[in-house]
Amino acid sequence: MNKKTEKISQIIMVSVFILFIFGFAVWSLLLKDREFSEMENRNLAQFPSFSWKSLNDGSFTSGLEKYVSDQLPMKDELVTLKTDADRLLMHDLQNGVYFGKDGYYLQDYKENSEQVEKNVGYINDFVSFCPDVEIDMMLVPNSISVMSDKLPASATTQDQNKTISKVKEKLSDKIRFYCPMDELKKAVSDGTQAYYKTDHHWTSDGARAAFDGFVKFLGEDELKAQYSCRELDGFLGTLYSKAPSAFSEKDVMKLYTDKDNKLSVNYVDKDKETDTIFDSSFEDKKDKYSTFFGGNFPLIEIKSSNAQNNKKVLILKDSYANCAMPYFTSMYSDISMIDLRYYHDATKPTVSEYVKQNNIDKVILLYNVDFINSDDNFTWLM
Repeated sequence: MNKKTEKISQIIMVSVFILFIFGFAVWSLLLKDREFSEMENRNLAQFPSFSWKSLNDGSFTSGLEKYVSDQLPMKDELVTLKTDADRLLMHDLQNGVYFGKDGYYLQDYKENSEQVEKNVGYINDFVSFCPDVEIDMMLVPNSISVMSDKLPASATTQDQNKTISKVKEKLSDKIRFYCPMDELKKAVSDGTQAYYKTDHHWTSDGARAAFDGFVKFLGEDELKAQYSCRELDGFLGTLYSKAPSAFSEKDVMKLYTDKDNKLSVNYVDKDKETDTIFDSSFEDKKDKYSTFFGGNFPLIEIKSSNAQNNKKVLILKDSYANCAMPYFTSMYSDISMIDLRYYHDATKPTVSEYVKQNNIDKVILLYNVDFINSDDNFTWLM
């Protein structure tokens, strides 16, 4: 290649690059700003309001940077393209997600010992405020632990069994502790899909296997309810959002309904009451897991017409509890669900006060291992 041809080639490359950047800039200006991303399940940054104060303190430029990033044309498609390029280069870990065997996405796990010990300490303090109430805990392992055989050979994730043992060891002896590791592994070996392929939650069938083991552990009668099942196709979950790929397998979500049980579901803070735990408005959205209750709320109170026993139960929970509620509502006639991530209002009774004011017979803590390892809201127990 002579110098003249080389120079022309360089000019063409630079011109294409400039046109590409300029084209995206013009495209961004012409497109209407998006307010919400279904892929990321969050509100997107909007153009920041300008003032000399915001310019001087840096908040305007920071807001502008977030705005440009969030409103980038074809952002979802570009992220998907990057993920697939990385997979073709045999990169097994992206954005904290391992690409496992049989289409499973597995969320990486690193123990935060300090946070775990803090959370167990808050739970033990809570027990001292409720000395006369039966308290049980179900700590659910995540898919990366139950299905570790799906991990790529290069995985360097930590073992959740160490965290589970630590929680059990440090937990107050007044709490009956149950971990459904064996039940979930058996369910998987028997062919049950206990976890979604593209989401961090367990499935309704995984929750049922754990629930049956929990009831047996507590010495209570096994669940006798009969359920109808409705299926939702095309579910791509939270782990897919972290590492979207054209090769991802969509999941089927199962919704179980107790045929003989009528429910009254009261969303206390929303002044809303329904007769079902399902919110059909999410069935056609990407965030299909929010079909259970419409998401997570500070306090939900549920009464069942045909439960197996009349205990008043408080479930302290993360989102893993949501798809297990068909079984709990068949078992217990009066259930309150508190999610500490949202139960922060100083005008409300504390959790221990709620237990006393509502004559709660039993408290069940239902959390997944990753949640107790990372969440910092257990301080709101008192």
